[in-house]
Amino acid sequence: MTHRHSGPRRRTVLQSSAALSAGGLLAACTGASGGDGPATTLYTTGLQDGEPNNFNPLGWTACWPVGNYVVYTYETLFNFNLLTGEAEPLLAAGIEWAENVGTVTLQDGAAWQDGTPLTGADVVSTFSMGDRNEGIAYADLWTYIDAIESPDDKTVVFTLDPQTPQKLRLMALLCFTYILPKHLWDEVPDAELTEYANLEPVGSGPYKLESYTHQDVTLVRNDDYWGNDVHGKPNPLKVVHAIYEGNDAANLSFQNGDIDVSAHFLPRVNELWEDRGLPVKTWETAAPYHLPGSIPMLIINTATGPLADSRVRRALAHAIDYAKIAESAMAGMSEPANASVILPEGAESVHYNAEAAAAGWSYDPAETARILEEEVGAAKGGDGIYVLPDGTRLGPFKAATPQGWTDWNAALDIVATTATNAGIEVVTEFSDWSEVNDNLGNGAFDMVCWYVSDVSPTSPWSRIRDLIDDREVPPVGQMAFWNFGRFKHDAVAGLLDEAATAPDEATATAAYTQLDDIIRAEAPAIPLMYRPLEFFQFSEKNWTGFPTKEDPYCAPMQAMTGIKFLSRIKPVEK
Repeated sequence: MTHRHSGPRRRTVLQSSAALSAGGLLAACTGASGGDGPATTLYTTGLQDGEPNNFNPLGWTACWPVGNYVVYTYETLFNFNLLTGEAEPLLAAGIEWAENVGTVTLQDGAAWQDGTPLTGADVVSTFSMGDRNEGIAYADLWTYIDAIESPDDKTVVFTLDPQTPQKLRLMALLCFTYILPKHLWDEVPDAELTEYANLEPVGSGPYKLESYTHQDVTLVRNDDYWGNDVHGKPNPLKVVHAIYEGNDAANLSFQNGDIDVSAHFLPRVNELWEDRGLPVKTWETAAPYHLPGSIPMLIINTATGPLADSRVRRALAHAIDYAKIAESAMAGMSEPANASVILPEGAESVHYNAEAAAAGWSYDPAETARILEEEVGAAKGGDGIYVLPDGTRLGPFKAATPQGWTDWNAALDIVATTATNAGIEVVTEFSDWSEVNDNLGNGAFDMVCWYVSDVSPTSPWSRIRDLIDDREVPPVGQMAFWNFGRFKHDAVAGLLDEAATAPDEATATAAYTQLDDIIRAEAPAIPLMYRPLEFFQFSEKNWTGFPTKEDPYCAPMQAMTGIKFLSRIKPVEK
């Protein structure tokens, strides 16, 4: 089976990662063990916000365990390992490259939960859906791919476009695209591919959907899972995702031992074991407790007004108290953000230049004053706010983010206070997510706190690209899906292409450092804090053997880890 893209090359919507805010109704948990004996059910929470209504991995609102890179029901070809940066085999046994051609070999015995064999035709069919419906997120595959073919049941060949041989983007898609059964999805009309509710999902994974209500989603173990001998057999007979009406209710149930694994934001989590002696743990016992995986950014509109001047933006970067954001807004669960858009820990750290980051901005109101007075020629007005030589007052600038994203709201409150005290007036604006998202894409903002590309096989390339690559970005007033601040720099495109096609790690690092230097010099976006890809705090009341920094057999998260931790945890003997 072969598929070649016949339409124009294009990019589609890049979905922004959204900070989880709790929703739905309080789940009624009766205890993770279900009785006095050893636990058989694992209770989790924090990855499903609101009442479940669809399990369609092609749409934008799929419910747990679909749509958030959890591979319990649907599986991907590879798993991305946050700790190593490697793409590890899942449905695929491996990939071999010959210049611009990548050949994927599927695992022996891979099969769907209805017993149908999983073949290369399913893989080709899945990726070709990007041509059937333009709303599918991975349709931008055809920006980089000329053809996908399956010469036999176990082989899939990806031929890159020789003009843009983007192996990074392809590997990300192989890690994050759920493979779907052709014999079922061929029956779905093209126009309905993203809207189809798929309430009886048939995947290839170790768990089947058993039931769902406004209170929880229940998965039951698929004992005929094709990968039991390859990936291990999970120990919980069921996995139940409880749905809560708010963080407080979820965190209380977790502290009571009714929840085994929580992805909710839980401030001062260390107090649970230090002060209360609860059997609760995180990745590490010292701050920041969680493994960083993303960098919420203060994205600045560089197209108009005083913020179009990079000197004003650099002055602003020196006016932000990063340590206070880490300690107060993030409750100590973040190190103070550095002057770099590359994470200093985990898989990205190989490209992190600590010396260059240290030479960038830091919280220094005196440096803010020096830049504005000596470089810009501004003078403080009687109200303490700087005025430019042409009479333009520096503010008030609106710093926006969605209402209810409490840690981000708190971070922007600190930005507003410290920047205003330093002479650049900033006021906060917290509104509905959709309003912030629309204004961001259309360029109708001064500054916005937002996610930009989590850790993945393409990072930090994808994060830098999403921040400052102006190729295919429309002007202000039209919807953009990356480079929301409309930043322009002649060297960016070439350096990004150099990093993407670098023959070795050192060459890629050199290009990333130059790109990071541009961001440090121009300040189109300012890192505010570090967050994990997924908060992962667990209770050992009912299960033990979860991954930790001392026993890092997999990343501390449910997404992208396959069933590594589910096959390692053991019920506590009672």
